[in-house]
Amino acid sequence: MRIKLPNKDSSGVVTAFYLTSKAYHSRNHDEIDFEFLGNNEEEPYILQTNIFVRDEGGREQRIGLWFDPTINFHTYGILWNQHQIV
Repeated sequence: MRIKLPNKDSSGVVTAFYLTSKAYHSRNHDEIDFEFLGNNEEEPYILQTNIFVRDEGGREQRIGLWFDPTINFHTYGILWNQHQIV
């Protein structure tokens, strides 16, 4: 996925892509979330990931980005195999 985030103040905006096994509101769905949290100018951008297994989440990870994702398009991906999700 190639993404360029909106620049300036993006508080309250979440730019995301996700994978899901079923319709979002169905029971026992699995999901992988990849979310860029909105922020105020001059603050670092935060990437938040989460994994839901049979509707159970609670595996959030927050990563402070070391680059400015508003300057250029960047390629993001998910490596998913039988042993791990990276």
